[in-house]
Amino acid sequence: MRLPTRQIPSVLPGIRGTLRAGRPTRALVQRLKEGDIAVIDHVDLDRSTALAIAATGVIAVVNAQPMVSGRYPNRGPKTLADAGIQLIDQIGEAGLAKLIDGKKARILDGDIFDGEQLLTSGRALDAEALESDLEKAKQGLSSHLELFTHNSSELLRREEEVLLHGNGVPPLDTPLAGHPVVVIAEHPDLDRHLTELKGFLRDQRPVIIAVGRAAKALTKKQVRHAVLVLGPDTDTYPEPKVLTGAAEVVLAPGGAGSENATELLDRVGVQPKRFDSSLAPEDAALLVAYTQHPSLVVGAGLSTTLTDFLEDQRPGLAGTYLTRLALGPTLIDASAVPAVRRKEPLARRLVLPVLSAVTALAIGVPAGIWAADHGLTEIGTVVGAKAGDGAAADTAAAQSGGDGTESDPRQSAEAQLVAEAGDTLLAGRLDGQRVAVISFPGADQKVVKALTGTIKAAGGETTGLLDVRPKLLDPDRKQYVDSLATQLVEQLGRGDADQATYQRMGQVIGQTYAGMKPPTEFDQPAKTAAVALLTGDLVTAQGRPAGPADLVLVVLGDDSDDTTATEGLVEGLGATTKGLVVGATTGSGDLEALRAKDWPGWFASVDGIESEAGQIAAPLVLDRQTRQQGGDFGASGFGGLLKR
Repeated sequence: MRLPTRQIPSVLPGIRGTLRAGRPTRALVQRLKEGDIAVIDHVDLDRSTALAIAATGVIAVVNAQPMVSGRYPNRGPKTLADAGIQLIDQIGEAGLAKLIDGKKARILDGDIFDGEQLLTSGRALDAEALESDLEKAKQGLSSHLELFTHNSSELLRREEEVLLHGNGVPPLDTPLAGHPVVVIAEHPDLDRHLTELKGFLRDQRPVIIAVGRAAKALTKKQVRHAVLVLGPDTDTYPEPKVLTGAAEVVLAPGGAGSENATELLDRVGVQPKRFDSSLAPEDAALLVAYTQHPSLVVGAGLSTTLTDFLEDQRPGLAGTYLTRLALGPTLIDASAVPAVRRKEPLARRLVLPVLSAVTALAIGVPAGIWAADHGLTEIGTVVGAKAGDGAAADTAAAQSGGDGTESDPRQSAEAQLVAEAGDTLLAGRLDGQRVAVISFPGADQKVVKALTGTIKAAGGETTGLLDVRPKLLDPDRKQYVDSLATQLVEQLGRGDADQATYQRMGQVIGQTYAGMKPPTEFDQPAKTAAVALLTGDLVTAQGRPAGPADLVLVVLGDDSDDTTATEGLVEGLGATTKGLVVGATTGSGDLEALRAKDWPGWFASVDGIESEAGQIAAPLVLDRQTRQQGGDFGASGFGGLLKR
């Protein structure tokens, strides 16, 4: 007897996915998902669009048009091929109509199937065919360049006043003269560019000009100081809170109608400056920056190479080319910045700017102006030494070589001028003010001692030097900190029971060693709380505190893996003291995190405290904080006037 056999269903060859079709390609990218088959109608696919497509995780791209038409060697197809994405092109309009968005499909070679039914066919573009197409396209480059040159000449005749003389470019309220500027535009590589620029943004604090949707890549604090340049297409605008949060907005319609844009901006309460020309928003942004005479313009997400220009399919390509010619050596690409910064001699980058920084302080120039251009460095702490600080003199000696050799005469002259200017700046600034200095684990005690010297030079009295113990910041000891803070709140009325652990403990420390209206002497609850903090190994005191302080200077130390405790303590201190300033050395990650919190006027900060200029700035900012003015100062700060 013959047994029946099970029929094993055949598995059809090829790759399978969901068809996603639409025009234009940039709009389609927003709907693509991993495993999809992208169906596009895009001649000469550019690299920028290809990167955006590849990032979605599609398995294949089917194009109604030639991937490479032969006009020039566009880089988009190779970008997709290198990402392992299968390519089919030239299916035509008829084939495009048969590929329904959302339907399942199977691809085998150059054929697209629905199950076993053939929908349409195109050319399977493998590596060999692609290389051949790109080689042939090089031959058509000359004719494309001729047309490009002709269009550039015509545009130059129309926009001569703008491109050559800057006429019609709206002036900004944001000061750019002499300062670095970063212009960012939407691009698939924008996040990478901003990552590469992280050190430059931190050290130089440039003015940022963001074009359209690129503003979404900025932090809240960066937006507050940024200039937005918008085109006529409202679909490219960031959300209203970004529009209203920017320092100022420029509308550059590029010769198109702008009624919708004007209406939208009016509706959200934004009154933009208007730049009427035929230039695209990206090019308008560069000219807006250039006509304000910046020291440098860095472009992130902009076209930089000949192939970039040729691949850019938007209108006004000639304007892009001519704008970059107008900026000349002022413009560099974001990708070049890290290499330039690595090669720049450290002494040139850090030592020389101290003189101009302190001079700016002396005449009351906004800190953001001098700090944005110049980093501060360690050239000694002579100011503290002049105030009777032996540690500062030791630091100066160490930095001069420590072996009796003479230092660079130019640096010695600069240090002398800094010291002399410092005495004038500090005199009487903190008369009658009592200051508590709280240092965090890892803080350089020589720097702390130098800071107490400049506080004394400014007429202030240091009531106590407190060291935060590692136990207070240790996440594994949070329960212990919470229990002690709760006891002090309940038994002594120190702090707010409704606050989180570290905010509550910060309030306890603030009300113990300082206060909004501190008494002349420690009261009994303050003494009890101080003993609890000391015996609990949460803080230690260098000597006996003289009494409650009016102002608190926090000196940060080593960067934390998690800044939750630091942020909470600072917030608690700020809520319970008359004035708070947080200081840190150049490049402190913890200070950067605190500045990003965008706190109100009770929070002020100074970086570069390892330098003389930073040590001068600290008591000046403490003086400001008697009026709760806030601000970020120092090597990379960008606050307001340092004057009474």
